[in-house]
Parts: sequence; structure tokens; C-alpha cells
Amino acid sequence: MSLDQFARRLGLASASTAFQLEHAEMNGSITVKRMRAAADALGCDLIVALVPREPLECVAEEQAMRKASERLSRLSHTMAMEAQHVGMSDKEALLKQNAADILARGGVYLWD
Repeated sequence: MSLDQFARRLGLASASTAFQLEHAEMNGSITVKRMRAAADALGCDLIVALVPREPLECVAEEQAMRKASERLSRLSHTMAMEAQHVGMSDKEALLKQNAADILARGGVYLWD
């Protein structure tokens, strides 16, 4: 389809406007509204999808470990001030257990 034909289908004044639309799509500055209009003009449906880069289970587990690590760090600081030191193996066990608890609660609690 030529730019003139594409412009007419979109109801645009000129092929140069259609070219600007194509250019905006290529450099990522086009709006979803404009993409939807272009799809309609071409007899297509526009589908926008967010696809995770990693399995969602991995993302949730990593978040739970981060949150558990932050908690344990604050707790360790308080315990050190009170001369209640926790060994590395105990810290690792506490970290894993806390992360598992956070995962089990899930929902918004995981992402606070």
C-alpha cells in the first residue's frame, strides 16, 4: 500500500502526514490512540501486551528475597545493638523462611 493510499484510509491530509506516522512508530513516539487508528485503517486489531522477561514465579521469588533481606537487615542491626548476634547459617535460614512467608502471603503484601 502506498503512503497516499494509507493516508486516505486514515483520513489524513497528505502522504507526508502518513510518513510522519510511520516515522513515529519506528522511533517509538507514537501513541496507542494513533496506532489503533492505523490498525483500523488497515483492517487490523491492535494488541498491546506486556510479556514478562522472566517467569512470574521467579520475579515473585526474587521480590520476596529482597523484601526478606531488607527486613533481616533491619532486624540484624537492632539485634547487634542489643548484643544478640545471629550466625550466618541462622541468618540464611531466617532469610529463606521469611521469603517463604512473604510469598505465601502474596498479593499486595509482596510488593509493598
